[in-house]
Amino acid sequence: MKLSIIIVEYHCMDEVDDCVKSIDKYMQDVEKECLIISNSEYSDDEVGVFQKQLPSTKIINTQGNEGYSTGVNTGIEYASGEYVYVINPDGLVTDSNVTKMMEEMDKEPDWVLSGPQVVDENFVVQPSCRRFPRLWTFLLVRSGLSVLPGADKERARYLMEDFDRKTRKDVDWITGGAMLVKASALRTVGGMDERFFMYMEDVDWCHMCWDKGYKVKYEPCSVVIHPSKHRSIKGSIIDKMMSHHVRMHFISLMRYFMKWGIK
Repeated sequence: MKLSIIIVEYHCMDEVDDCVKSIDKYMQDVEKECLIISNSEYSDDEVGVFQKQLPSTKIINTQGNEGYSTGVNTGIEYASGEYVYVINPDGLVTDSNVTKMMEEMDKEPDWVLSGPQVVDENFVVQPSCRRFPRLWTFLLVRSGLSVLPGADKERARYLMEDFDRKTRKDVDWITGGAMLVKASALRTVGGMDERFFMYMEDVDWCHMCWDKGYKVKYEPCSVVIHPSKHRSIKGSIIDKMMSHHVRMHFISLMRYFMKWGIK
């Protein structure tokens, strides 16, 4: 088996359906398997219905939501491909160039993780490759403090605004919406760190690759659509700082720096 595709879903099987259709359309010539890891606690009957709707996939019902990283690792346990392609349920494949990505990675033994170009629904290129965060990056980029002086400079550094994203490039990390990984490297690197329930697991995984002497690269020959979903959090800066997603991101960020230190 050349490729194992892993989709972790949580109450979004409608999005999974569109994602799988795009995979079936553009990856017809790839020897592959598509594994859907469901964290939604569906009944066996519900899973049976979904399985009939998605005959080209294998649905694995985890019977509970233990987090995104655990879902990915569950998929890795079932995967038999030489490569593992992790893609978000709302991601849409737009071409067959994953084959080219694998061919290029085959040429370089130390290149073990790659990310395609990611665009939004209007085909605007997204910052899917980034530099590692600093301790204050979260506050200046993701929180209500993004209006402070110096925030623009840190955002530009972190989001690699100096890179046009038109060419292949070694990068610190690839966002987890679409990641292609050599299965052989996972014997050394390991799967995602399950201490990261949500957020930062992709940053950490790429950091683990670099720590083991491997390379992470951005490869724009393949394009994936990831629709933008802007959450508008109303209220004061304090309200925004206390939102669930911001708090979850902050907790994961602290775990990341406890693991890797402050640089």
